[in-house]
Amino acid sequence: MSSEVRTYRVVTRGEFQNLTEAQREKLRAELDQHDLLMADYTEAGTLSYDAELRPFTIRCAVVQAADRSDQEAADTGALVALELLDGLGLEHQRLRTTATCLDDIKVKRRK
Repeated sequence: MSSEVRTYRVVTRGEFQNLTEAQREKLRAELDQHDLLMADYTEAGTLSYDAELRPFTIRCAVVQAADRSDQEAADTGALVALELLDGLGLEHQRLRTTATCLDDIKVKRRK
């Protein structure tokens, strides 16, 4: 097994579902802490949403052995998102996850 690792940025998008009025009030009170422009990729996941309280995004950083597949990174990120949502007691629907390996990104340098 290779000792090399690959680092992924995983994004899970979805929609809140069946929010109670208390949940809506709490999410609105914390809105400035969950701004998409402030979101970072963390191991525990970072939840972002807007005042509409319908769509949300969870950004997650996944580091795994290089011999594991990109799909495994996406699956790990999706599990992190589910744990975060479940931990907050937030119902959801229409989850979709994408994973991008930072090691595969080529940076074009300006000349």
